Amino acid sequence: MNRFPFNKRLVLVLAMLLIAGLNQTGVAKESVRTGTAKVNGASLYYEVKGEGFPLVLVSGGGLMDSRAWDQQFEHFSMHYKVIRYDVRGIGRSTRPGQKFSHSQDLYALLNLLKVKKAHVIGLSFGGSIALDFALDHPDMVSQLVLAASGTSTDSKGAANLQGLNWLSSIAKKDGIAKMVELVSNTPSFISKDNLAAQQKIRQNYLDNHDIFESDFPLISLWEPTNPPAANRLGAIRVPVLIMMAENDIPPYKETTDRMAAGMRQARTIVIPGAAHAINLDKPKEFDAAVLAFLNK
Repeated sequence: MNRFPFNKRLVLVLAMLLIAGLNQTGVAKESVRTGTAKVNGASLYYEVKGEGFPLVLVSGGGLMDSRAWDQQFEHFSMHYKVIRYDVRGIGRSTRPGQKFSHSQDLYALLNLLKVKKAHVIGLSFGGSIALDFALDHPDMVSQLVLAASGTSTDSKGAANLQGLNWLSSIAKKDGIAKMVELVSNTPSFISKDNLAAQQKIRQNYLDNHDIFESDFPLISLWEPTNPPAANRLGAIRVPVLIMMAENDIPPYKETTDRMAAGMRQARTIVIPGAAHAINLDKPKEFDAAVLAFLNK
């Protein structure tokens, strides 16, 4: 004899299917809200997931779009309301045709999303944008994480621009595939044994091939904060975590040391065995260090 009457068994089965469906599809609290924000004459693609205090992941690190934050977007959304977006000039956001400010784009995006204050995290070039934003809008930043980053002064410096021109020349002369393989096989950028991250980088670069073939307008047309960020590090009054990759090239290590020395509430940590793209190369270590800092 059946333990449950038919109607009760049916309800139980349907409930179990519903729960399974929610777990598989990520509906309800696990859903991702996507949108395109019209700000400052541009369209910025963004995604929001999770609940609680806002946390912003700034794209552009390693010249990659917001998909570079896939692991952190999922993990951090269990603790925070996470916002990631494609900065102007990459991913699904507008390609710039005139001078613009990444910092003011982020300010406009957060205003549109009704975010008054947030933790802000950036890697490399994305960290430069995050630092500019903290200088331009200090009341909107609670805590700041800068991973393998320099200032916008460094990003617009002669050495960095020469390196970008070199990459662009390879893409134009030998093809985007050659340039992609060159970067993804550079051990100071991503560890040689991290095949999954290498493939992620390759796909991201191929999808954004136009920025390499057009001399990086997301940087060349960018107008950083003024006065220059490098001269205003002492103005940062919020807690700052500066993350350094053990296997990064010496110039980045020198830059992070200089930044840490100039900020009053900065602490520096080194991620063992990590290459420049820390969040992709050592995601577990990256996530643990960030959450420990934010929750301290």
